Amino acid sequence: MAPSRAFAPLDLLRLLAVPLIWGVNNVAAMIAVRELPPLMVAGVRFAIVFGCLFWLIRPPPQGKTRLFFMMLAVIGPLHFGVQYVGLGLARDLAPMVVAMQLWAPASVACASVLLGERVGALRWSGVAIAFLGAAGMTFDPVVFAQWGALALVALASVFYGLGTVLVRRLGGASDPWAMQAWIALAVAPTLISGSLFFEGGHAQAIADASWLAWACVAFGALVSSIVANAFMFHLLQKYEVSRTTPYMLLTPIISFTLAALALGDAITPRILIGAGMAMAGVALVALAERRGA
Repeated sequence: MAPSRAFAPLDLLRLLAVPLIWGVNNVAAMIAVRELPPLMVAGVRFAIVFGCLFWLIRPPPQGKTRLFFMMLAVIGPLHFGVQYVGLGLARDLAPMVVAMQLWAPASVACASVLLGERVGALRWSGVAIAFLGAAGMTFDPVVFAQWGALALVALASVFYGLGTVLVRRLGGASDPWAMQAWIALAVAPTLISGSLFFEGGHAQAIADASWLAWACVAFGALVSSIVANAFMFHLLQKYEVSRTTPYMLLTPIISFTLAALALGDAITPRILIGAGMAMAGVALVALAERRGA
């Protein structure tokens, strides 16, 4: 096996920027949904993304059209719709950030069931520890009071984990940028329509929303969805996945810190213990992936 190449200085900066951007975006999303209807926030975010990337869209891969549109539905409207509704119901961001990380162990379980992949004891241990850590947080009164929001965000993570498995089944049949444009096309009209049907008070919310809320929506679209993904695609083309993904564990740490400082979230010892268990489980899954590679 060829030795791992060292990160170039600029690539290392990109690698550190991705979890920083995603960590900030979690806080930005929470700020936005406190002032605007959640489905509308997600729909407008991806309308902006589509406006920037529509010219990159390509036809679905031949012979895999059904699988492609199934992936779009799961990783697009289902994932983002459920996640933003969960964030809209949440009072504190920190537990939700932990639930967002469950996509990695969820993808292991989905790959085992749907693809028949052999999953070793190390990866199953990571899956169990991650989910036990997230479930253990609900015993904290702060988290138990918003268990519905936590359940929705965890379900959104399961959808994302399933979506990553469907992406793997597509193989190299789809260009990453075209896929981003397709996801935006799937999310924007679906969630904007859902917002108009299920949510109310749009005119008043838009009139009362601060410039910060709209800036947070724009940040999610332009910086998180486009810039961070551009950095990540560049890195994945040059370096092993097993070397880049562990850095993404910085995302919840950044979100935790900002949630406490900017949003005044309560970070109790039980939440920290549950978060530590969940992150340890995710790290164990990443370690098992690296050993497998």
